[in-house]
Amino acid sequence: MSQTFENSYAPPLKGSPAIAQRRLNKAKLWRRLKPFVYLAPAIILLSVWMYKPLITTFYLAFHKWNMVPGTDKKFVGLENFDKLFHNPAFLDSIGNTVFYTVGLLPFSILIPLVLAVVTNNMNGKMKNFYRGIFFIPMILAPVSVSAIWRWLFHPSNGVVNHILLKMNLIDQPIAFFSDANFAKWIILLITGWKMIGFSVIMFSAALTGINREYYEAAAIDGASSMRQFINVTVPLMSPMIMFMMMMSILFSSQWTFAYIDILTTGGPYGTSTNIYYEMYRFAFSNLNAGFSSAAALVFFFIFGVIALLMNAASRKLSFYDN
Repeated sequence: MSQTFENSYAPPLKGSPAIAQRRLNKAKLWRRLKPFVYLAPAIILLSVWMYKPLITTFYLAFHKWNMVPGTDKKFVGLENFDKLFHNPAFLDSIGNTVFYTVGLLPFSILIPLVLAVVTNNMNGKMKNFYRGIFFIPMILAPVSVSAIWRWLFHPSNGVVNHILLKMNLIDQPIAFFSDANFAKWIILLITGWKMIGFSVIMFSAALTGINREYYEAAAIDGASSMRQFINVTVPLMSPMIMFMMMMSILFSSQWTFAYIDILTTGGPYGTSTNIYYEMYRFAFSNLNAGFSSAAALVFFFIFGVIALLMNAASRKLSFYDN
């Protein structure tokens, strides 16, 4: 029987160890390449839509080009940067950028945090209802939002002017978007109003991860609701607070761009512009891609340093319940 069992298997083929080794090598190679194959679509998309434009921006920052097809790019060295820091419009846009960045922090941090805590203590249906209402402005198209706010602040038949006249707070209608005293404040208000919903959802998601036993223990110790908020909620929410603060600082000027373009076009007299809108004007109004690229390159490094500092601060100040 043992003889029959042994003869039931064919003898090894000549050269089969080499074939097996090649198959083993192919399997090892595939295991090494498999992660890169899965990452290839993302890498290709990032290369086409992010890294290639970034490299092109670096290149154009040292050239003068009017973006007309067929025209040559003239190398000018650091001339674009020299003109940039002597350009009054660029310097004014830096001040407005700081204004929007600081002004949006209450709308992205303070107000949404309070709303998230208040709605978190509601019943399930009411909680979702209010969070949905807060989030609706975030999903509205900027053009639609701009049209609504333009109607509200219209100088002749706007609701805001009508109410102010009825209350005898003003003697004549105000052209808000053409008034240097109001234009950038209204842009800040619109952007902040739209930002609140997103921050509320983010803070609400972070609140669900807090263990309720901390609040029960604090209540047993006699802590008031305000004391629980300061000593329990804020520390445990610190990672999300730092994340939203970094997003607000880095993207506040980008979020205001659409409303500046549609409602004020940077006016009056450049009082409502910001760095993103000035880069757009340098390239597409003045047809100077090199000048615009130089401005983009400057703020690429500035925002990069800010992101590094915010990451370092987040690692130092954030508290994780683990």
